[in-house]
Amino acid sequence: MVLDIRTWEQTFQELIQQEKPWAKWTLKLNEDIEPDSVAPKWKQHQQTAPGRFWCISCHQSWDSAQVKILCHVYWDHWTCQGQVLMRLFAQKCQKCLCSQLANPEFSTDSIMKILENLAQYILQRYYGHGFREKPVIWAVPLQGPHDTHKCWSCLRGVCVQGSQRHIIAKPSSSSPHSLGIQGSSSQIGNVLGEDGPRLPSSTLELVFFIFAILAALICGQIVKH
Repeated sequence: MVLDIRTWEQTFQELIQQEKPWAKWTLKLNEDIEPDSVAPKWKQHQQTAPGRFWCISCHQSWDSAQVKILCHVYWDHWTCQGQVLMRLFAQKCQKCLCSQLANPEFSTDSIMKILENLAQYILQRYYGHGFREKPVIWAVPLQGPHDTHKCWSCLRGVCVQGSQRHIIAKPSSSSPHSLGIQGSSSQIGNVLGEDGPRLPSSTLELVFFIFAILAALICGQIVKH
């Protein structure tokens, strides 16, 4: 669906007023805002969504699952009015050498989820509501390489998919050792090992810890007598 910012703004305003009927918010496109470069008293909200691009030069179209959507948000608590500046990151054509960037288009379902996420962020940030972002997913999963040289978000260093290529995997925090899940025969020795006592990391280990301390105290009293 071709972008109609007036329809977006109307839908966005309706989503806010479902929870806060007196609130007034505006939504405007702005190609000058940058990630992590927010004016004083403004906040930043980012999300990604699937979209389609169309080259005006060669008429080639392509899909992208990682269209970057950047919003700068401001709320005036004295007037109870707010404004959102939104930037939809464009992409270069994958087939021709056209230097003009192609703007994204979104399905009706994707537009609704994008605006719902934005509205929920504002309701949580400024009105104390709970916030749970809704993922924007293709009906059919996309496949294929991500061209970081044609993705404008990648060129600006803000693309989620492109940045994941540079992330080194870290050990999972849910491994058995990190959760303190060990065999019962070794837990007492681990609590009172050669390196000295350590804090228990689970309820079961806490029981063994207390048992070991009590046993040590009882043995000490017996030796004294």
